[in-house]
Amino acid sequence: MSESSHKKMKFPENMPEDVVEHILSTCLPIQNALRSRAVSKRFRHAQIRSRYLDFSKIYSKRRNQLAVVRIIEGIFEKHKGSEINQFVLILNHIGIEDKIFRWIKTCVSKNIQELELDFSKSRKVIEIPIDLSAIETLTVLKLKWCQFEISENSPKGLKLLRTLALMKTKVTKKTLDAIFNNCIHLETLELINCRMYGVLRINAQNNMKFKLLVVYSMLNLLKIFLDAPTLECYKYDGYVRMIDFSRVNVLKEVKLHYNRSYDRHSYNPLAMVIANMGAFMGVHVLATTNIFLEALMNSNPDFCFWNLQEFQICFQSPTNCTLFDIAAFLKKYCPNLEKFSIDINDFTFEPHILWELYQKPMVQNGNYPLNTIKYVEIMGYKNGWHELDIVEFFVRNAKSLEKLKLIEPRNPEVTMFEPEYERITNIKSLSPKKDLIEFTKSGRAQA
Repeated sequence: MSESSHKKMKFPENMPEDVVEHILSTCLPIQNALRSRAVSKRFRHAQIRSRYLDFSKIYSKRRNQLAVVRIIEGIFEKHKGSEINQFVLILNHIGIEDKIFRWIKTCVSKNIQELELDFSKSRKVIEIPIDLSAIETLTVLKLKWCQFEISENSPKGLKLLRTLALMKTKVTKKTLDAIFNNCIHLETLELINCRMYGVLRINAQNNMKFKLLVVYSMLNLLKIFLDAPTLECYKYDGYVRMIDFSRVNVLKEVKLHYNRSYDRHSYNPLAMVIANMGAFMGVHVLATTNIFLEALMNSNPDFCFWNLQEFQICFQSPTNCTLFDIAAFLKKYCPNLEKFSIDINDFTFEPHILWELYQKPMVQNGNYPLNTIKYVEIMGYKNGWHELDIVEFFVRNAKSLEKLKLIEPRNPEVTMFEPEYERITNIKSLSPKKDLIEFTKSGRAQA
């Protein structure tokens, strides 16, 4: 329940006290329950029975670590409910480990279902002397800067687990095999900044509910092997690595946030991008960076993304990619694309002689039948010269275009160029739709 909806909530004066107390102490998230106790004498002495102990937003300018710990400690001391469904804790654990262990034990004794522990504030991994893998009731387990172990033959623990997220912990092949052997209902696995060397091997051939794999910032990986027939979504952030998805059958969405490596002794990253391409040919949604585009333009492989409906690309420096490369990619590889998004929040096109003398005339005089594209989005739009080239290209060539959305940069300190009103007017005149181009400040953060 949001804060705004809570402010609007009013209990009838004739509502029985026991009903009101049940709603406040059991059904409301702990933040809302605490707010009610603070502002209303009627509820100040109501017992705490809340099943949703989410302390992720408990910090404030007036509330330091000591005050937060006192509040959490007081809630657990006064908690009279028989169940705790959710416990979310974001805290610096140094010096208060015993209290944290006691809170976790209380949650375990009250049939905890969703457990999220984030100790990244301390920048030190904590070892919890509680076998989290033995908890029978868990459906969601998210651990940041925590050690995690699971036995290969846990008879009951984590049998109901649907989501497992690990950050900044050591992961081994033995751990991963144990996860998929025990967590038979697992749907989502997230591995973020985890320590693992060599090959990441996911053996999920017997897990018929496994849908999402997230692998971020695992720098020591050399290869990724997936045996996951039901996997639908794969999200990766890191250097280009060799992958084997030959045993993935229903992949629909892929995010490849490739980062540039300057290690001269590594394999050619652009060649690896092309070598990996076959794994993603059938996806419906593809999000990636300009490294992906550079690889295609350098090698010009002969294949097509026939099922691709949405393509998102994030531009990062350095790159020589221009609208010429985008246009060529869309024309050759995306015959059924409906949505195109480009993120230039952290990128600005520089004057490009090759574009002006050679590429721009080819784009203007070329045939680009983008007949299926209905929606275009430019995130981080700064009124730049080449950004307007991109806008004009889509307005001119995408005959089915319904909306072209220009979103200002997220960072309020980014310099905006002066708008070229005359050129913008000319671009708008290319389409009979009056409201085709939409400018929005919704993406720009408050200063």
